[in-house]
Amino acid sequence: MTELKFATSTQAPHDCSLSSLEDSGWSSVPTVTELSDGEFATNYRDAMRPVLLRNGCAAWSACRRWSPQYFSEIAGELTIPVKTLDHGDIRLTSWKLSEYTRFLTEQLPSDDGAPLNPRAVPYCHDIPLLGLVESLAQDCQPFPGEYLSAWYRRHWWRYSQFFMGPAGTVTPLHFDTLLSHNLFFQIYGEKQFTILPPSQATCCGRRGWRWFDVDPEQPDYMRFPEYEQATPIVITVSAGDMLYMPPGTLHHVRSLSTSISFNIDFHTRRSVLDALTQANKGMPIEVICYNAITALGVTAEIPERITFPLYRPYLSYVS
Repeated sequence: MTELKFATSTQAPHDCSLSSLEDSGWSSVPTVTELSDGEFATNYRDAMRPVLLRNGCAAWSACRRWSPQYFSEIAGELTIPVKTLDHGDIRLTSWKLSEYTRFLTEQLPSDDGAPLNPRAVPYCHDIPLLGLVESLAQDCQPFPGEYLSAWYRRHWWRYSQFFMGPAGTVTPLHFDTLLSHNLFFQIYGEKQFTILPPSQATCCGRRGWRWFDVDPEQPDYMRFPEYEQATPIVITVSAGDMLYMPPGTLHHVRSLSTSISFNIDFHTRRSVLDALTQANKGMPIEVICYNAITALGVTAEIPERITFPLYRPYLSYVS
């Protein structure tokens, strides 16, 4: 096991000090190569501590099969929403999946050789593709279903969100809208995550419910002097890796190459009740409703056949 350390600050402590990290178990982020169901639940999920499982899904056939061309072949006529992301401003357009994969394979750099502007790059971002093409779940075996709460296990792929895009695409700093656990699977290519614990949100220029104006790659300390006290950690997640992030984790994500990945946002009894306590802290009404629906499944054990149709719109919710 190796430990990825947070950088420490030499300035006077305040809300973003290392002591607040130590209180919440975030003084380091382990990278492991083996992780049993019990170890994951006890040491990371229930302890609210992130972990990187190197090669955690490398044995899946998805890591051999999935590519832009593969998706063009199996679901090219499917119409998907494609986003351009400019901090919290999101513009949606509709593409056939075959059109988008052609864009990925034929895209050219700008005439002057400059890198693509991530704010103008169409990104197949956060869409329920595995729920639309359920045969894809067969490529993701053996799936670590026991990592999830029982409500999600039987049809885990229905709760997944899919990402595919070129090198240079960026999702700006944010936390996941339901304040849920995040289990992330990198299938093709590499991504770079910059993550911070929830306790440091006050350092990052929060805007709206879940977006932040600080750019961790080029922080503006004149505009956000508090960010000098923050302790971000940068993690490269490669094909075959799994990354777990606890509820409320701030993360900024850059694709280092053409990339294919998916994640599952899931709640435990504790996390969904914690999320509902924040309903009066700026949480959008739609998010309150989706968390309430999830609570019916996770805590009251209302059957999935009743709760999932109510939850399904969340998978296409833009926030």
